[in-house]
Amino acid sequence: MDIGRTVLLNQLPRHRLDAGTFATMGVGCGFAIAAALIARDSPASEKERVICIQGDSAFGFSGMEFETACRYQLPIIIIVMNNNGIYSGVDKETWDSFLAEDDPTISIAPTSLLHDARYEKVAMAFGAEGYYASTPEQLRKSLEKVLKENKPALINVSIDPISGKKPQESFWLTKTKTKL
Repeated sequence: MDIGRTVLLNQLPRHRLDAGTFATMGVGCGFAIAAALIARDSPASEKERVICIQGDSAFGFSGMEFETACRYQLPIIIIVMNNNGIYSGVDKETWDSFLAEDDPTISIAPTSLLHDARYEKVAMAFGAEGYYASTPEQLRKSLEKVLKENKPALINVSIDPISGKKPQESFWLTKTKTKL
């Protein structure tokens, strides 16, 4: 979430929800459902879409709430940034070596999630559209498709599991104002 604040800029009031700085994970689907219910009843609802961008770990906490969006036909777009882990995951070669050499319950860190999990299939299980994107072009095409429809959809975006993070340089985010 804190990285998202520095990458996904938003200057408009009441257009962004996040869990704040308390390390709360998994609230995105619930927030998206609430926002979609409000957007549905607002006069500008034809122009506005609710897009929930979250990591694979956060989706793991509340991803089944996507069934709620499908049941009520809420036009939420869930984008899962899938790096195969909490903080970071492992690449396929490392994953395969863990499976080959030892008991996975011992060799695979609890912060590593299943390599290349296909979260878009969750959407398909509930009758919604699900897309897998591993390139910017695939992501663009998937977004273009789901933005044309007014129904729930999920895009599973595979990203490098070991890539670095953008440095956080926002004073309000990275520095404390309290003198200790």
